[in-house]
Amino acid sequence: AISTGAVSTSNVIDIFQIVAELEQQDGVSYDLRNFHGPYSIEYFYRAKPWLGVGGMFIYGNGRIKASNTSSGGMIAETKGNYVSFLPAVKLDWVRRQYFGMYSKVALGATIRNVQLTRASYSRSDEAKTTAHLNGHVTLVGMDFGSPHFRGFGELGFGEQGVLLIGLPDKICFALSAPLYNI
Repeated sequence: AISTGAVSTSNVIDIFQIVAELEQQDGVSYDLRNFHGPYSIEYFYRAKPWLGVGGMFIYGNGRIKASNTSSGGMIAETKGNYVSFLPAVKLDWVRRQYFGMYSKVALGATIRNVQLTRASYSRSDEAKTTAHLNGHVTLVGMDFGSPHFRGFGELGFGEQGVLLIGLPDKICFALSAPLYNI
């Protein structure tokens, strides 16, 4: 499946890091509009009709700009790129021809490359690459459509985001097949 989400774990970590960096100063506004992704590719092998075992590859990036509310000038900016590989398990609750419901759990590693730029020259800019344990939990996911053309939406939390929309594997394989096979 391929998908995109909103508000990943890495985005939340960036927010907390820049707020901690500025020591929660008064008169600071944060521009959070420049988060992209997370974008995910996932695959599940059906070990049983109700159990899928697989993994997900996730990429995301974002930029947070902290500005002075009175002058509008930049105080600090953080830019980050994130790559995650999370082995996962998917449990189907309902599996019908045109509709399905499921949950999934994933746990793995994220590599983060973050650059912090400060407007004040009293401290130097920083760039660092780190790796950490990360995960994702889908509380409820639903797929819908025909057996050959389906979409899905999920509600959960973690590295794939809080809300997730995408196209399942049958669509991905159909789009990559030669036109005469579709």
